[in-house]
Formats: sequence, structure tokens, C-alpha cells
Amino acid sequence: MAWPAWLPPAPPLDELVEGLLQIIATPAPPFGETARAKVLLEILSAQGLAPYQDAAGNVIVRWGDPGPNGIAFLAHLDTALDLPDIDLRREGGRLYGHGSADDGSGLAILTALARLVARSGRRPRDPVYFVANVGEEGLGDLRGARGFVADHASDLRGVVALDGRLGDIVHEGIASRRLEAEFQAPGGHSWSDYGSPSAIHLLGRAIARLDALRLPREPRTTLNVGVISGGTAVNAIARRATCLIDLRSEDPSELQRLEQKVREVFEEEARPAALVLRCVGDRPGGKLARSHPLVAAAAAALGEVGERVAYATGSTDANAALGAGVPGICCGVGRGGLAHTPQEWLDESSLVPGLAFTAALLARLAPPEGT
Repeated sequence: MAWPAWLPPAPPLDELVEGLLQIIATPAPPFGETARAKVLLEILSAQGLAPYQDAAGNVIVRWGDPGPNGIAFLAHLDTALDLPDIDLRREGGRLYGHGSADDGSGLAILTALARLVARSGRRPRDPVYFVANVGEEGLGDLRGARGFVADHASDLRGVVALDGRLGDIVHEGIASRRLEAEFQAPGGHSWSDYGSPSAIHLLGRAIARLDALRLPREPRTTLNVGVISGGTAVNAIARRATCLIDLRSEDPSELQRLEQKVREVFEEEARPAALVLRCVGDRPGGKLARSHPLVAAAAAALGEVGERVAYATGSTDANAALGAGVPGICCGVGRGGLAHTPQEWLDESSLVPGLAFTAALLARLAPPEGT
């Protein structure tokens, strides 16, 4: 594998796994990343670095002096599920534990690389930021990445999110809208008030209509009702019922049409009751050509370490950069499966090529002085 000559030797696999375990042993559900951010601050400080937090809650290490043409590497602190306890175990070369791959692998690589560049004794030609950011999952709406980009947009020439499967280069950010629909009805007793509108029944009919919508394959467009809630008792007509809806499309105009149709469905079904429909998430989209220098650098770095390139679309922290007019991509640094479930796992051995790829990419994007 290629390894930049100016960097200290890569740490062994066990050291990378230990660093990952130290991070993900602390839960970090959406909007609950504070404890894990504190762990990152302690780890980085103990390694002789000077981490700091910004207003959004991101943990940041800067390599080099402030200035223009900066490069930022991001890995998100939060996990998709709100689980108070993380059941970690190592078995057959796999590390099991919610968030081990998404985005524990990214955080482990990010902290390892920050430590290596600091130990190198070299200075980059342009500043490099290592950012453990909040707000990527769920309704976080990329608030950490958005906040960082907003603070540094005029000083950045590229953002690389470390998230996903090793070999993937996400160069097209898919726009998305998240809606919360709430039906409000009079309610009542299931027997004596039978016939009174039920918020749950209204919600069920609306969801069934959404499921029957025909969505275009080109441009790819998706709809998902991810969370539902409501009601108080089995023998009570529900006074309230809510759901969260995720809408995505490769085409912003198609996304807008889909959102309008969803709104129409809910408004029609709500006529016997009241409806509150809110937008609770709005991720911008954007795209870089495969020939763009940032994409090309990632592809070349993957080739250096013997990994096959797969170009992809997705919704990641890179969307925040693209939406602000800053070039951004997302690159995976591990291999795993069952992400966003309690059974999530990571192939531990993939951390080695993941770190080698990220180091090779860093060397291409922000070489130190004298190289």
C-alpha cells in the first residue's frame, strides 16, 4: 500500500480498533452528542493536540495556520438510533455495535490521521481541518457540517466527509425534505363515541395513499414514512397521531412535486379533523463531475491503495458543502453492514486500507511544505 513518506508509520490494527472502541463506547444519539464530543476532546488533548469546539458543538483540530484554500475532513459524532447502551463485541474479525461503522470508522480514521500529521513535525501548505461534527443523522439536518462550512466557506476549497463503504466516492448529494404530519381529532370512547374521527385512522389512510404513489425511477425519487406515533389507549379514539416522512430525489424539481403531492394527500385526508404539517428537515443537493479535482484525487488515492472505485449518490455531510457552493465529496473508510440497526458491524481489518486511503488523499490535497 502507498503511504506518504513524510508521515510516521501507520499504527497497527489493534491500535485503530482500540481508538474506535474508546470513542463509540459513549452513546451519541441525535441531539445528544455532548458526552461523545467530550471524549473526543479528551482523546485528542491527551495526544498532544489542541482541539476546540465551535458554536455548533463540533470538535475541531486544525493542522497549520489559518488561511485560504483549506481542506476539511469530517466524520460525524452522532448515531442513527437512540440506544442508551451500546453492546460492543469482537467476533470473527468483526466489531459489532451500533455506530461501529456509521460513523465509528470515520471517527477512528479521523483521530488517527490528526495524530499522525501532528507527529510528523511538518506544516501543510494550506490549512487542514479535522472535524468531528454533530447533526448528521435523523433530524440533525446537517447542522454541524452546515455550521462549520458557514464559518469557513470563504477559506475552504474542499470538504471530504469520511462516512460509508471503503471504495465509494459520493460526488452527488441528493436533496431531501423531511416532513412531520400531525392529525388532531376530537377523540372519545371507542364504543360510545364510535364514528368520531380517529387521528390514527386518518393517518393510516394517508400513509396508504402515499404508499400507492408511483415515483419515477429516473430521476430516482424515494419516499419513506419512518416514524409513527399516537393514541392513548386501546379503547380510546385517538385524538392525536403523527408521522415523519423522508422525501428524496436526484432532481430538485421532482422533489418539489413530490412534496406538493404529499401535502395534498394529507390535507385531503384531514378534512374531518385538524392537520399540522411542518418541514423538519431540508438538506441541499449538489453535484461534482467525476473530472473535478477533488473527485479525481479521491479516485487516484483509492487506486494507490489497491481499492476499486465506485461512484455513488447519497445524502451526507458533503451536502452541506455543496449547498454552500464549496466542493464536497463523501468517501467511505471501512466495510460493514446492517447500519442504522442494533446489529451493525464493521470489518476491523478494513480500517487499515481505510487509513491508508485517507492518508494518500491528504497527501494529494494538502501536501506539507517541502514536498
